Amino acid sequence: MSNGALDRPTFEAIESYVLDRMDALEREAFEQRLAGDADLRAEVELERENIRAVELGGVTRMLKGIVAEDGAQASGTHWSRYLKYAAVIAVLISGAIWWSMRPSLNERLFAEHFAADPGLPVAMSATADPAFADAMVSYKEGNYAEARAKWSPLLQAEPMNDTLRYYIASAHMAEGDARAAEPMLAALANEGASVFQAKARWFLFLSYVRTGEGEKALAIPLDADTVYSERARLIKAQLQE
Repeated sequence: MSNGALDRPTFEAIESYVLDRMDALEREAFEQRLAGDADLRAEVELERENIRAVELGGVTRMLKGIVAEDGAQASGTHWSRYLKYAAVIAVLISGAIWWSMRPSLNERLFAEHFAADPGLPVAMSATADPAFADAMVSYKEGNYAEARAKWSPLLQAEPMNDTLRYYIASAHMAEGDARAAEPMLAALANEGASVFQAKARWFLFLSYVRTGEGEKALAIPLDADTVYSERARLIKAQLQE
């Protein structure tokens, strides 16, 4: 992005991104731009700061309005004054709680980039095993624990089956338990013959980002990956800013 005033399409794109108004395809395309454009990333952060300033400005104007009104009514006591003060204090306390409780950058990046694997089409599953297909139906319905319970006996019978290991790990990820998924993902990430290697590397990368294990995340070779390299670069850039 060149220096100087933003063009209108870029400004509108930044606003849509910050306010989470983009659909998945628009967001992915915009994040690819962000990954390679430091000026654009700076503009996005500036827009976020502007929004926070506007929100803070609203509270400030509310306080000034109350002070001005109190000055006009200083000769008497009115319960509405105290109610307004209480309302402002409640807003400030809520803001402080939100600020202290808000997710960390690592957690926000994970939430922003993680999407559960949609699963295999049941009629075209990698195996003709009806038990696997039944578990896949549970997985696709969002019943991840049930899917894992159905797949576990199959994995005991075939402990090196990469499809089973990947989807059991994916179920853990979708349930929010990335730690439980990491051992299976780490093994798959090193199996060049597995069709799930790239996906396993991406999920493992996101898991390490979430837990703040930056060195482990950086060690995962995603730079040359045709699907995940841009998003990985964007995340790394945001973590280093």
